[in-house]
Amino acid sequence: MPGRREHQGLPGPPDLMAGAARRDLAAEAVTGIVRLEGYLLAQRARTEAAEAGAAFAHRFPWLGPGEEAEVARAFAQEHLAVRRRMLEAAVAHAEELRREYGRRYACLRRRLVGTALGVAAGAAAVLWVVAVARGAG
Repeated sequence: MPGRREHQGLPGPPDLMAGAARRDLAAEAVTGIVRLEGYLLAQRARTEAAEAGAAFAHRFPWLGPGEEAEVARAFAQEHLAVRRRMLEAAVAHAEELRREYGRRYACLRRRLVGTALGVAAGAAAVLWVVAVARGAG
């Protein structure tokens, strides 16, 4: 049933975005969300590092205020560096696993296709033998 606008001869709601444009917009939105999430995670890591540095430096009551701040800053930097190395190692390991499982998947796919072709060829041969036997009988 046409809407009131169409009934009055006016065009309906414009469908300005084609499928490809919608997909591009969706991909851009996902990219933006991922970047925002990364930013928020980085900010959280910095906050945690600063808190850990302050807690570490506070353990040494003989430090003066400037020294305590320097120890806290150095600890926070090292904390972030360790975290970065751990993250890089996890990313490298994930990539290594992706490659390994990709190879395994490709091998299994080849084996499955080969088995399916073998079964199909065997079934075709059985059907041919049956057809020949019936024709000869």
